[in-house]
Amino acid sequence: MSASDNEAVAGRAATTSSWLCYGDRDTMPNSVSAFLDVNPYVGEGGAYDSVRPAYPDEAVAALIDAARSGRGVNAPGRDGPLRAADIGAGTGKMSELLARGGLLVDAVEPSEVMRAQASANEGVTWHDGVAEETGLPNDVYDIVVFAQSWHWMDPERAGLEAARILAPGGALAIVWNQMAVSIPWVHRLTRIMRSGDVHRPDRPPTPGGGFAPMTLTQVAWEDRMAPEEILTLGTTRSSYIRSSEAGRARMQENLRWYLYEHLGYAPGELVTIPYATLVWLTHL
Repeated sequence: MSASDNEAVAGRAATTSSWLCYGDRDTMPNSVSAFLDVNPYVGEGGAYDSVRPAYPDEAVAALIDAARSGRGVNAPGRDGPLRAADIGAGTGKMSELLARGGLLVDAVEPSEVMRAQASANEGVTWHDGVAEETGLPNDVYDIVVFAQSWHWMDPERAGLEAARILAPGGALAIVWNQMAVSIPWVHRLTRIMRSGDVHRPDRPPTPGGGFAPMTLTQVAWEDRMAPEEILTLGTTRSSYIRSSEAGRARMQENLRWYLYEHLGYAPGELVTIPYATLVWLTHL
């Protein structure tokens, strides 16, 4: 394997001055999460929680502010803790952060394997359900959050369901963490891992349910992982989970070559990976 000229790697010398500019790449296809045969995470191998990054403080603060704002302006007389529904909650990374911020969280996740990885948190109640039919009560939540999950949903049906469970004035949030693919070496890393979930800031989500136009907050941050952790991170991608044994082995072989030989990292040496978190917000 050799690097092509147009994929020359800046490696550890790369800067982040322009990494919020995204290439023209398609997002992952929408699918109806109610059909679990299209949800690869029912077969996730158990590493997701340990290697997938959480969300930066600024992103979580934006969600809590949106929940508080809707309560204060549009719901006079309501009291008690703010309430959040985290839909497609995975292993609860966002649920836990919201609970730490003082919210009561109902986390909805269809994959038993993912729910089993969640840490116990007295502020989080878990539910087996899907975005289009959560089973949650009407008119209750100050905010409904889709963190790293909206691209798996039917946007019309999921939006209608979010509108049903939101309290008057409540907020809808769609959040994505993604690597900064405008940096060549990061872009190539995502290509090797077949990470297709790159969501452009000029293409707002379009939920059903009569929501106002969405506004965007972007948070730039960095994660640090050893090469061995990045290899494990690759095994949590939907493309890897769905692949054949030969396809999985090929991806891991290419990733090892890229990290150890091409980029020159030693085992255990930390790799700094620039990220962006996109926080899309709207309200009823």
